[in-house]
This record gives sequence, structure tokens and C-alpha cells, in this order.
Amino acid sequence: MFNLAKLAELARDSSAAGRRSLVSTLTDLFVSSGDDRDEQISLLFGDIVLKVLGQLEEETRIILSKRVCKEKDAPRDLMVKLAQDAFPVAGPVLENSPALTSDDLVAIASSASMEHLGAIAGRETVDKAVTSVLVDRGDSSVLSKVAENQGAEFADASFLKLVDKARSSEAIQAALINRTDLPEEAAHALLPFLTEELKERVSALGADSTLVQLLAERAATEVAARAHKLEEAREQSNALIRDVVNKKTKIDEAVTLFARSDRTAELGILLAKVSNLPPAAVSQLLFSSSDKPLIILCKANGVTAEAYKDILTMRARRLRIGGLELNAAIQRYAALSEDGARRSLETLKQSGANFGLKTEEEKIEAETVRSKKNIPFASSR
Repeated sequence: MFNLAKLAELARDSSAAGRRSLVSTLTDLFVSSGDDRDEQISLLFGDIVLKVLGQLEEETRIILSKRVCKEKDAPRDLMVKLAQDAFPVAGPVLENSPALTSDDLVAIASSASMEHLGAIAGRETVDKAVTSVLVDRGDSSVLSKVAENQGAEFADASFLKLVDKARSSEAIQAALINRTDLPEEAAHALLPFLTEELKERVSALGADSTLVQLLAERAATEVAARAHKLEEAREQSNALIRDVVNKKTKIDEAVTLFARSDRTAELGILLAKVSNLPPAAVSQLLFSSSDKPLIILCKANGVTAEAYKDILTMRARRLRIGGLELNAAIQRYAALSEDGARRSLETLKQSGANFGLKTEEEKIEAETVRSKKNIPFASSR
């Protein structure tokens, strides 16, 4: 049974120490009475503490907040007042108090500081009305915290807003990939800007994750699209080469396209087809140390100096050719006439030469001869 006389005596003491003693005594009385406390005690506690709250030092208010923040029967008006206080006082109440309603939290979150919002984001449960305000107002720290909170519920619209804000925050992205309640629309929006590291973490999640399923579907779609694109590109290249061979398209058009896109295989096939030479041998010419055979091939088939520069640029990237060497190569190309190049090409074709490049069979044969020369003679008896 509490002592009313003692409370009345404390209430008459208006000093800071007196107020501290009064609040401490009332708090002891309230907390110690537990779940079986009389309603009169709760009302008395709330009424008196609310009246003197503005006279208490912050340190005293912090102590009060920490002591009553988890009490489910704590006076709601008092808890709202504490929750609106400076963050050191408000934090414990905002994060823990079961006395605060959703409407209370929405009202506080609508104008409070980011620290206050962060405390609300860490509550054991946060309903959709509250998360909606947090998503609208929160900074990256608040948003990542509420996204990590598995007790927080989000409306689909809030999820979409959260995903949009996650574009510039890997912390929010990392929190979102672990949510099992992420709707498909939000998951679709999130996938495109996840880092490779986060995608690997998604892949490690359970098969029931929406993101895992979408990632697998997207990978399969991308593989199919790439394969289709490659097939289309191959068909277009073959058609272009046929048109050049049949004189329907100028060779410069194909040379420029293949050289600028670094499609060396197609360029080698093109030059081989128009020259009636083996593609394997011609492909080797593109990056051989001597450009003389390549000059003959291109010049003989009417490749202009402008288109040949594209081939030279491609060679320069691979062979690390400098500016002076490029200029010299351009001059060598200009110095050879088309007629001279055609004669040189025909002479080489008639002689069966392959521009000084050995075929695979010739390479093997040369290696065998070299090996035999290095075998010492057997001693005679």
C-alpha cells in the first residue's frame, strides 16, 4: 500500500531534487506493482508525472523513459510526451513502448528527426501505416534499418518506393534481398541495379525467394537472347559477305563494319572469299608482323584507303602499333596500285604460296625435321 502522506510531502517540494524524488518514488510504485497494479496507481502516476515532466532535468527524463518504456500499461499520454522529447529521452520509448498506437507513431514520425525515425524502424513490429511514413521521410540509415526489420510490414506501394530509393544505396539493397515478402513487381524493379556481389548473395538464398526465381528466369532469358543475337549477327554477316562476293555491296561497307566492331573472324572470311583463298590462312594475316600480304589482299579487292585505316586501327589495338608506324603503313598502302596488287595476288595464287604463313601440316613437318636434326648419331661397333 502506497503512502499518500509521503507523496503529498514530496509534491510540496518544488526543488529539482524534490521533483526527482517525487518521480522516482512514483515510478518505483508503478513498476513494482507489476501486471496486477491497480488502475488508480496508473492514473496517479500518469497525472502527476505529466504535470511535473517539464520541470525535470533531461537526465531524470532519460531514467524515467528507460524504466517505463516496456510497460504495457504505462499511461499513453505520458508515453507520447516522452516519445516527442529529445532523442535520448524518446529513443527507448519509440523503440519499445507497447502503449504507443499506430496513430501515435505516424504522427511522431511525420515530423520527428531521423534519430527518432530510426528508433521507430527498430520496433519489434511496425505496421504498414508507419512504414509508409518511414519510407517517405527516412534517410538511407532509417530505410535500411526498417527494410532489415522482419517485423515491419510494407504495402506494395511502399516497397516500390523503397526499391526506387535503393538505387543509390547498397545498404538498402542488401536489406531488401533478404525479405521474403518482397512482391514480384518490386523484385523486378530491384534486380537491374543490384551489384554482382548482391546477385551472388541472392543466388545463395532459398528457392522460395522471389528474387532467386526472377534471377534464374532473367539469366535464362539473357542467355537465350544472347544466343539469338549471335545467330542473327552471324546470319547478317554471312549475308553481307555473300553480297560483297556477288558485287551487290561495296567491300568497304563490310570492311568498316567488321573492323570497327573488332569482328576479326568475319573480316578474315570476307577477305578470303573475295580472294578465293583459305580463310584460316587469311585470318592469320590480319595480325601478322608483316602487313605486306594484307596490303596486297585489300588493295587487290578494291578496299579504299579510308576503309583500310579501320583495319589498321584494329591491328594497332591488338599489336600496340604507335602513330609513326600507322602513318608508315598508310603510306605503304597508298604506294601500291590496284593493278600491281592484283598481279601480285594472282602470282602468289598460281605458285600455291600462302603469303609466307605455314599451314598446320607444314608446321608439324618442320618441327619433326628439327627434332631429327637434334638426335645424336648412334655409335657404331
